[in-house]
Amino acid sequence: MGGNLDYMKRRILELIDDSDDPWLKAAFYGDPKVASILNKLLSEWERNERKGIPLDYAGPDDLETLYSLASKYASMSTVELQVIALHRMEGGGEKEAGVGEGITGKIIRFLRRLIRL
Repeated sequence: MGGNLDYMKRRILELIDDSDDPWLKAAFYGDPKVASILNKLLSEWERNERKGIPLDYAGPDDLETLYSLASKYASMSTVELQVIALHRMEGGGEKEAGVGEGITGKIIRFLRRLIRL
């Protein structure tokens, strides 16, 4: 079990923190689930005199959630990440950003087709 947790920690760091893509970081860290978990982890890390890294204080469920979201965002195109991040900055969420649905979803699908050409 511990090896799997270590793998997930490593992958989260590789996918998000080691990325040079600011849109990926903005979308990931702006996700309400991520923010909630990280606030909890940062508090625990502070209580423990900042030993290790905040991810060291994540339980299996939180780590799995962060890993899943990191994988999800890392697999998105820059356009998708931009739509999500910018919409959140305007006070909306991912669903409201229309990712995968509505007119914005259609625009994203169209842009994906253009990029693949």
